[in-house]
Amino acid sequence: MASSPSMLTESMGQANPWFQLVEQDARSLADVGEKMLTEIPQLLEVLHGLLQTHAEQLPLLARQMDSLLAVYEPWLRSLFLPKASPDFCATQENLGYLHAQLGIPAWLFAQLFSQVRRELTHLVLTLRNDPVPALLAIQRILDLSQHLSNRAYVRQTEHSVVKSLRKLAQHLTPETFFRESARLACRLVHADGAALILRAGDRLRYAFFEGLPEGYRALGEFDFSAMEGAAGAALQTAEPVYLPHYPTSSLAIPAFVEAGLQASLAIPLMGTEDGLGVLAVSWFTSPAQERIPEDQWDYLRLLGDMLAGVLYRSQLESKLESLATRDLLTELPNRRALPDRITSAIARADRHHNLLAVLFLDLDGFKPINDRLGHARGDATLKMVAGDLRRALRMGDSLLRYAGDEFIVLLEEIASMEEIEAVADRLLATVRRVVEGDGLALPLSASIGISVYPFDDSPPESLVHHADLAMYRAKGAGGDTWQIFDGEEGGADQRRLLLGDLHRALELEQFCLFWQPIVDLRTGAIRGAEALLRWQHPVRGLLPPGEFLALLEKSPLIHPLGQWILHSALQQTARWHEQGKNWDVHINLAAAQLEDKGFVQQLAVTLEHFPTLERDKVWLEIVERVALEDVRASARMIQACRNLGVHFTLDDFGTGAAALQYLAELECSGLKIDRGLVLPMKTSTKHHTMVRTLVEMARSLSVTVVAEGVEDAETVAHLAALGVSYAQGYYFSPPVPVEQLSDQRHWK
Repeated sequence: MASSPSMLTESMGQANPWFQLVEQDARSLADVGEKMLTEIPQLLEVLHGLLQTHAEQLPLLARQMDSLLAVYEPWLRSLFLPKASPDFCATQENLGYLHAQLGIPAWLFAQLFSQVRRELTHLVLTLRNDPVPALLAIQRILDLSQHLSNRAYVRQTEHSVVKSLRKLAQHLTPETFFRESARLACRLVHADGAALILRAGDRLRYAFFEGLPEGYRALGEFDFSAMEGAAGAALQTAEPVYLPHYPTSSLAIPAFVEAGLQASLAIPLMGTEDGLGVLAVSWFTSPAQERIPEDQWDYLRLLGDMLAGVLYRSQLESKLESLATRDLLTELPNRRALPDRITSAIARADRHHNLLAVLFLDLDGFKPINDRLGHARGDATLKMVAGDLRRALRMGDSLLRYAGDEFIVLLEEIASMEEIEAVADRLLATVRRVVEGDGLALPLSASIGISVYPFDDSPPESLVHHADLAMYRAKGAGGDTWQIFDGEEGGADQRRLLLGDLHRALELEQFCLFWQPIVDLRTGAIRGAEALLRWQHPVRGLLPPGEFLALLEKSPLIHPLGQWILHSALQQTARWHEQGKNWDVHINLAAAQLEDKGFVQQLAVTLEHFPTLERDKVWLEIVERVALEDVRASARMIQACRNLGVHFTLDDFGTGAAALQYLAELECSGLKIDRGLVLPMKTSTKHHTMVRTLVEMARSLSVTVVAEGVEDAETVAHLAALGVSYAQGYYFSPPVPVEQLSDQRHWK
């Protein structure tokens, strides 16, 4: 590791007393130095043991153990045979730089020197009869080493902090600024995590967490008095409060003690006279210092001031934004608030796999009320309707005044079209009324247009436009009704009916799995089987996935159904293994499952239900075009699943433009050559060459190849000649019920 020359090295030559000491001590160690070199492996084992005892509390230490031990060896050599030179100084400084860069606490760095002193003292005592000169020499060498390495450690730490503060200034949103500042604060004082506590009146409440255990994060809904605890004390005094023994402190809050909090540092974020909140730094498993050094206090106070500035600016901007995006008459958000609202709603729908409905509501008969009863009565009517609509909606839904007598409703966390229809009916009933005045009785109703995401996966502004178009269809139908947007007349109604049928199919267990065998071309034996979804429709009979899968994959239903497929397929495979049929199972994953951050945990839980199942017999299939949409994200998910012991196969391989480029990066264990390449290969030289190239590439990467769509013996012969080991297709068997596959033997 490169290091900068120290001031000591630059300014002092061989006549310097430090260097004279090194030369004298080198002579004192001359008799034992060579013998001590042979003890380096044993000393490295001792230091490794010291580090290992703290590795669980310091994850970074565990990951960098080899790097540290590699630096310790030349460092120990420099102590045993010291030489007065810049190289000696550089070796000591290098030790300090490395420990600071790895974020190893100063107390652990000091323990390292204490351990080495003990070990070398014992070693010198065993090597010679008159150990005093050598003992004095090694102690002085260690003093010099510790002095130089500590200087480098402090210099590197300060450099890292300043660099981090400069980087921190680039983060302007409160959450990102908090997370970066929390990481920096924890690195400075070697804490486990931090939380941002914000003040609202006389109460304090958690806003964000960083690096804290789940038991403590569960207190996210917990609020407490602004006069209570370390946070309250910090706000009252406008000074940081450090409690190194939190459970025994008079400021301890019982709920935090129960959550395991061992030490706490509360940094007030002033910004205003009463303070905006507190940056709470916490220790749970890492040891806390008895006192925080003064130089670290300077950085921590600066960090608190910077965070307070960002929070104050953000709160001021929020107030200004609220004024700009609020309708003064109804006190509802106005159309300027709509882009952010709908963009956030789409993101939540994607994350939670729900439907999002955009309702464009226009009042029928409002113009006569406004014209004949006057604008004051019209305004009063709009305010009354707005209030009634707000009360008719569920918590979490949004109501905005779009313009004049037009309103926008955003319905979130929707699982079915029936829920949307029910809300639309309720809103129509809410608006429906007679407005009386000046001897007149004027009817008022509403026309509602609806667009539904992700069935309509248009951009936010288009979703509103489509709902507007559907609203005009509702007006054309006489008003006091609702219509769902569909670019193709009647298509939305058909999809809505089909989606309702799919909901019932899942509830009534109408789905089943068929199985298509995968055959070993060398022996003719069944190697495994692919699980394929079928729908036993009560009227239309047995339906293949082409009849419903496209709609299903855009629906939240894909997640419970995907979990059912996974569980059912693994259950059947476990039965086969118990029967002595040691077959692989291939299970298709939908794009939505691949993107689901909770899928890996779901897979782990499902696998635990089948403890006797051989996990290396499980192959999860993902379509190539889906995997290549975000290669890095796909690769991370694949690796996480592979850590559970299962394999991945890239399905429809050879159809994507970037297949060869990304096959190695995705780290799939297998690939299935698409039937579009397999079918024509017996008559097309081009396709034959493409298949041969894919097979050779897969062999070089140790990837298992399965050919799909095999329909005749000639294709089998071509594939076998190219070295393809496994295949599936109608030549062997169409997809069949499990009973038929389990009983048949003629494929062997």
